[in-house]
Amino acid sequence: MKIVNKSNQYLESTAAQYVSTAKPVYSVSTNAEIKYKWKDNKPTNEVSGYQLTFVQEGLPPFNVKFDAEPTVPKFLGKVALEQLEALEIRTNVYFKASSVKEVK
Repeated sequence: MKIVNKSNQYLESTAAQYVSTAKPVYSVSTNAEIKYKWKDNKPTNEVSGYQLTFVQEGLPPFNVKFDAEPTVPKFLGKVALEQLEALEIRTNVYFKASSVKEVK
C-alpha cells in the first residue's frame, strides 16, 4: 500500500498527525544549522533558512526549518514550536515553524 499525498504544501494539520501537542518537545540542538540555496547542484552563499533538531517521546529526532534565525534553546530544554507545519514527500516528512520558545 502506498500513501496518497493529498497536498504538496506545508500544513499544520499534517504536523499534528506526527507531533503530539499532548507530549512535550525537547531541543537537542546546540546551534542553528544554516541551510543554503543550491544552484546547478552547488551551494550558493544565499541562506534559505535555519534548522534545529527536536525529540518527542515515541518519535525519532526530527528537524525543523525556520525562515529567520531562531534563538537556540538550551540543550534538552522543553520547547513550544509556533505554527509548526509539515509536508509529506514520498516517505519523508519535512517540518517548518515560525519560531521556537522555551517553556517551563
